[in-house]
Amino acid sequence: MNYMGHSTVSNNRIPELLENLKSEVDNLTHDASIYKAQRDEYELKLQAQLAELNQIQQTLYELQNRHTKIKQQYDEEIIKLRTLQGGESSIGFNWSSSNPNNILSSPSNLAKERQTILPNSFSGFKRKRTDTDTIPGPGSYGQLPSLTGLTNPGKEPPHKITTSMRHSLDDKPLTKKLDLTNHGSPKPISLESNNNNNNSNEINIDIMSNNNNNNNNNNINENKLESKFDIPSISSFSESNDWRVGYNPNVTTNLQVELLYDLDHTSVVCCVKFSKDGKYLATGCNRIAQLFSVETGEIVHTFSDKNAKSSQDLYLRSVCFSPDSKYLACGAEDKTIKLWNIETQTMSHTFTGHEMDIYSLDFSADGRFIVSGSGDKKAKVWDVEKGVCLYTLGNDEIGPKDGITSVSISPDGTLVAAGSLDRIVRLWNAQTGYFLERYEGHQDSVYSVAFSPDGNSLASGSLDKTLKLWDISNRTRSRCRSTFTGHSDFVLSVAFSNDGKWLISGSKDRSVQFWDPKTAVTHMKLEGHKNSVISVSVNPHNGTFATGSGDFKARVWRYKSSN
Repeated sequence: MNYMGHSTVSNNRIPELLENLKSEVDNLTHDASIYKAQRDEYELKLQAQLAELNQIQQTLYELQNRHTKIKQQYDEEIIKLRTLQGGESSIGFNWSSSNPNNILSSPSNLAKERQTILPNSFSGFKRKRTDTDTIPGPGSYGQLPSLTGLTNPGKEPPHKITTSMRHSLDDKPLTKKLDLTNHGSPKPISLESNNNNNNSNEINIDIMSNNNNNNNNNNINENKLESKFDIPSISSFSESNDWRVGYNPNVTTNLQVELLYDLDHTSVVCCVKFSKDGKYLATGCNRIAQLFSVETGEIVHTFSDKNAKSSQDLYLRSVCFSPDSKYLACGAEDKTIKLWNIETQTMSHTFTGHEMDIYSLDFSADGRFIVSGSGDKKAKVWDVEKGVCLYTLGNDEIGPKDGITSVSISPDGTLVAAGSLDRIVRLWNAQTGYFLERYEGHQDSVYSVAFSPDGNSLASGSLDKTLKLWDISNRTRSRCRSTFTGHSDFVLSVAFSNDGKWLISGSKDRSVQFWDPKTAVTHMKLEGHKNSVISVSVNPHNGTFATGSGDFKARVWRYKSSN
């Protein structure tokens, strides 16, 4: 009887316990609803704060761009004011003659040696722009400049490809004056805008210097120079003395340069490139790529496509060696990339897929890939062994809006940079093809890009006459570190020295300048061509560099920084 009573009591409490349990569940559900509401509120606040941060970041980005543009405008106004005062550059370079004994003397002693200082006006030597120059204004985009029709009708072509002034590439300075009297130097090229075909859709940007027919403009009349310095005026140029070096008097430098030899060509030299082992120099011009021995300057091989139509111009805009120096890649105006076996002189592959001219090539450090840039607004990554395209870099949304002028692979092979006619430098992941970042700041088309040897910086040269150095060591805060001003015309080529201490640029103003990347200050200005310096390449090993020009010449120089 007692057990039955206990069971009855327990059964009577079950509803009560269930009710209590339900109440607890209701309380927990209520609390959970409150917590969920609070969480949603916090998430809304967080999203609002993130949106505000993004807006602040975008505002800062716009302010930075606006600041860059204003600074650029101020720089241009300052240059104009200095030009009106009789000087195009703020730097009055201390000019040394092309006698190597003088060139290799200490620049700091130039004043003591009473070397000539050229006034800021560059009177008699500066090329004055004429109506026949085709200068792209803001928004003047389109195809890259056509190199066809650049030679003067009725003028004799240059002599056969010869070399002169060959010297050993050791560290001993030259002790005798370089003599060009027996060298068949081609006459300056007078270039006219091609306006005969009014229906042409191609936009021709004349990157070549336009020399007047009056040859006296290339000589400096000492009697007309009004030097601001109490130092004798610079002597006139002659065939045996056709290059000079100027040092920035505002900085102390130990940089020295000398000419080793010339490599004459029968057309515009579009590109120059040293092999990775430093033994060869390749040049690209109309229809052919040529391979020279760096030690002797002699032609080793000549590469040309026998199947190309001989009646048409076909300029090779870019050449590039494989890391083992066994292959030479050539990009041309026929929209193809040809890979040549240097030893057998046979064509290993022909890469097709671009829809317009090839303007730039670069090999990866491991030799497995080639990157190409084209006027079709695309960069492509090619598998060398398979001969196929792995990635196409660029699309309608985030890709270049105009032709790609220059490509470069980072030293570690992880990044691809490309400069474009749309004024922007872009960065991709080389392994995946994913777009990473864009760098804006140039006021005109970007014509050349180059990574620093450590891969932490990216240099760009532009038709706005400036160079820019971009900090890519921390891509979450990438920025323009420096802007280099000093060229008086388009910057067409940029390259770093192997130790990263110098940034070298070639320009339509016919000069090559050596810049300190840390300070953005030019130390030296080399004037050694009679036309635009289209391409610059630095030898990876022996302290030489090469320049390619519209004067139908490539020149090999040696530079060094004495202790």
